[in-house]
Amino acid sequence: MSAISDNLIHFLSRSNKESPGKQLDVFKQIVENGLRTGRVQIKFDSGTSIINQIICFTDIPLRECNEHTSIYGKFGIGFKKSFVKNAGGNPARYFLDYLPGQTLTEASVESRGGLYSVLCNQHKLVMKINDLLISNPDFGLFDAEGTSIFTAAALKEQIAAMIFILSFEKEMGDLGPARDETKEIDLYYKEREWRLVPSTLTVVSGAAKLKAGTETYFYLFDRNDVNMIVVPNDEVRTVVLKYFLSLGNSADERLKSFAENPLPVINYDDLHRW
Repeated sequence: MSAISDNLIHFLSRSNKESPGKQLDVFKQIVENGLRTGRVQIKFDSGTSIINQIICFTDIPLRECNEHTSIYGKFGIGFKKSFVKNAGGNPARYFLDYLPGQTLTEASVESRGGLYSVLCNQHKLVMKINDLLISNPDFGLFDAEGTSIFTAAALKEQIAAMIFILSFEKEMGDLGPARDETKEIDLYYKEREWRLVPSTLTVVSGAAKLKAGTETYFYLFDRNDVNMIVVPNDEVRTVVLKYFLSLGNSADERLKSFAENPLPVINYDDLHRW
């Protein structure tokens, strides 16, 4: 069994994983309006965090998704990796969320957690400068002679860039603690997350649109951007296939293409019956 898949699966509506009917409504909204960003929290030390608009995917091969689907449900859309890459997606960057000194060893100096420590310091610097800009819109950086090095506008651009970068970070302990010295593997191997994080470039390139008056972005996709649909049972599979056929009556050529060449719709549980 290959450990590599061309699918990046977006398992949708985690909060409704026990309610396929509600998931179906969300699925139709995604097909018609595009993938929708949601608020995701990236945690740092001392209870601080970044919250940004993000869309998440997994690149775990579908047959190996049992533990993943136990958390996120069995209703998903399998996008081509090329679509997510072209839209600006990247793999999440995992870090060990231990600060030096938290592992309770007797060593006077610890290496474990060094990356997390640096990330936390970067986050503190970003938030400190951001707070200064909020309290003083004309805040800038100057050299000893008073020459401007970074204007407020330039600093704001750098802050936005750093928040964008930090939004790809993910703590390995998000799904549970490290399983060192046990027969179990760390749970992050059962996520293998990719992310779409909107930026100014996202909008300028046309990859996504910002909904007016909100922080929510929508990424439209075509029939050819998707490999397959995975559903929790045969009843939902039938409804999804009928829905695709109904799009043949749409005046929107993008939607009509889903009827002209219906996607494979797979009952997740069928994968494990043979």
